[in-house]
Amino acid sequence: MLCYIFLVAAAIGSGVLVVLTNITWWWFFPIFIGMFVVINPLYFCLLWISTLFLPKQNPIEKPLNWVYPLIQFSTDWLMTLLRVKVRLNGAEKFPEEPFVLVSNHLSNFDPIVVLCKIKKRKIAFISKASNFKIPVAGDYVRCAGFLAIDRENAMSALRTLKRAGEMMNREQMIMGIYPEGTRSKSGELLEFKEGAFLLAKRANAPIVVMTTKGTNMIAKRMLIRSTKVDLDVVEVIDRETVNSMSLAVLAAHVKETVAVNLGKEA
Repeated sequence: MLCYIFLVAAAIGSGVLVVLTNITWWWFFPIFIGMFVVINPLYFCLLWISTLFLPKQNPIEKPLNWVYPLIQFSTDWLMTLLRVKVRLNGAEKFPEEPFVLVSNHLSNFDPIVVLCKIKKRKIAFISKASNFKIPVAGDYVRCAGFLAIDRENAMSALRTLKRAGEMMNREQMIMGIYPEGTRSKSGELLEFKEGAFLLAKRANAPIVVMTTKGTNMIAKRMLIRSTKVDLDVVEVIDRETVNSMSLAVLAAHVKETVAVNLGKEA
């Protein structure tokens, strides 16, 4: 949406400039392209300047409601610029209550494509600490309730999961986490760690199982070819079932479900 707004703004600005300067209309197209090229980095610069006024608390106690539309507009803008077409199938299965969203992990673009498609709900992700050091993006996702997890420190990781569960229920939000812990460079499923399932149990929340396809091609094709990404909701595990299953059984079941829907071996 934001990218199309910039296109319209560039078109209007180019038309006005041509009329006011009384130059030939042949200049409209190079002026239009120039304006569009300038508007995009200008928008990024304004976002960067705005981070100076964001709260510095880490992790933030209460997510800022106004950052969600901005994040969603910006991710949609980025995907349009990179010519990524994202299709979310099965969103009607989402529970109205807070839930834990789990999926396979192919690329650093995985949470971005989710954010650009889920626009009517608050959603945050649990991620590695280095992602919060990304200029502009790191500050905004922190203020949206994203949480950093230290995989090397068990006690710290447990505190993060506890904080995530409390935030889910207090803010009535979705919390996303990739059970593999890191992206799979080969595309084959890695071990599903138990943290995501412990979070669901502690938050007394259902689990939504999703598969992600195509995000591993975005970096290879950006600006050259369009990329199609499919997000498929394949199962919803209600809270009663979550609480009745052990962490190990839950992890194995979800991995098998994802593998079957991806056509891979668990």
